[in-house]
Amino acid sequence: MNLRWNPYRVFEQSKTPAGLYARKKWLSEENHSSFKPDFEETVCLLLSGQSPDGSWDQSFIKTVKRLFALHLTVRDEIDAVKRGLDWLLDRTLIIFTRQRISAAEKIPDHAFNGLPFTQGSATIFMISATLFLSSVFEREDDSDILRMYDWLQEKGSKGSGKWCGWSSYNNILRAFVVHPHYANSQAVTLAVKNLMQVQKNSGTWSGAVPFYQTINALAHLDNPDGNVQLALAFKRLNKTQRPDGTWSRSQSEWINFLIIHALKNKGEL
Repeated sequence: MNLRWNPYRVFEQSKTPAGLYARKKWLSEENHSSFKPDFEETVCLLLSGQSPDGSWDQSFIKTVKRLFALHLTVRDEIDAVKRGLDWLLDRTLIIFTRQRISAAEKIPDHAFNGLPFTQGSATIFMISATLFLSSVFEREDDSDILRMYDWLQEKGSKGSGKWCGWSSYNNILRAFVVHPHYANSQAVTLAVKNLMQVQKNSGTWSGAVPFYQTINALAHLDNPDGNVQLALAFKRLNKTQRPDGTWSRSQSEWINFLIIHALKNKGEL
């Protein structure tokens, strides 16, 4: 795809996890003199404040945000990541097995900024985020992780690819597309078909289907129905890019990250 304006400018000199990823992977700045100190400064901040139990402030959303940011930067399952993942899994299994615990923390909409997830059912978010992070940190074969994937796979298949509301739908799909086995499951195939039914000719999806997150999720798949939808969505992106290279006034860097990552996954950029 020949974009009209440079989409990488928003990442110049950025110290955010997404910005550092872009500078390293897309702008080839890994060996530039400014990159290493920027990277080390950000990673130091991300690792700071971790509690002895592995969480950050005993908060599920804060721990998810730190782990996702470490996925974009450090990438490997260092000790802090291992302890954070262990804490997330323990918390999620309590919810999954319906043991009695205090109510899940209330998560404001803005807490999802910079994450591939969206506001929806707290329980579904906890399960989806734990599955996603476990998979990207190569714990995809853990027995508890597989048990939760199997549960969602069964629910999705019985529901003809429909789990719940569209926001939570996005979170489940996000977890599935990063797993080497479940990305090709029947539930995902049916879910992508359902998305196809609500996509408009403009390339957007109706209802509460999040546009940029859905583009990025579908671009992780090798799915014919998904590719048809992406072709329409990519046409819209080509028309709606702003002169400064971004697509959105809100969270412009993060939105560009989702879009560029999707375009590169599909060989369009």
